[in-house]
Amino acid sequence: MKHRIIGMGLAALLVLALVACRSSKKVTDGNNDKTKPTTTVTTTKPSKGKKDKEKDKVEADKPKIVAGTNFTSRVRVTITQNGKDIATNGTLRMRYDDVIQIALVDPVVGMMEVGRMELSPDNVLIIDRINKRYVSTNYEEFTALKTRNIDFKTIQDFFWQEAQKSNRFSYTIPAKRDIKLDLQLSDKGNAANWTTHTSVSGKYTQTDVNELFKSMVER
Repeated sequence: MKHRIIGMGLAALLVLALVACRSSKKVTDGNNDKTKPTTTVTTTKPSKGKKDKEKDKVEADKPKIVAGTNFTSRVRVTITQNGKDIATNGTLRMRYDDVIQIALVDPVVGMMEVGRMELSPDNVLIIDRINKRYVSTNYEEFTALKTRNIDFKTIQDFFWQEAQKSNRFSYTIPAKRDIKLDLQLSDKGNAANWTTHTSVSGKYTQTDVNELFKSMVER
């Protein structure tokens, strides 16, 4: 049962990245739609179409953040699948243009870290501390991200916007058995005294990210 809880907790970490993919997909689609130029002589700027206005609004809503800015928060993650809820606590730490780090603790003991996801511009690190395994890959090799044209910047934009505008957000993730993911943030701050990049012990075994993701989400 404990391993089941841990598996779902790590699935939640992975799913967070895919939530960002789905939430930003509309913006990506809008960026690919280019209005054909018209041949006309005028001194008045042509009015913007609906998609251009939506794009401008999205850009305007993005927070203006300086590289190196820190964001820290406690996070409570509740995962619902097949009518059953599993909740655990953890931390969310971010340093703009450097790293996004989410760690979850054991839902029973409450202190021991059981899983961690660390996203940086060129690397995706996922650590399963219970089963002593980890994934270290890039966005090209992570099929679930590559097929959606998702990179670090896309995920970073999503996380910073969500974390700053609200203390709670929920999503339903399509899977073999749908997963509802609910996040509650508290104790928000900007502490800088934390380790931004995790070193993995030689006791851990490296695993393929696509196989790990598939086995968790398609349970």
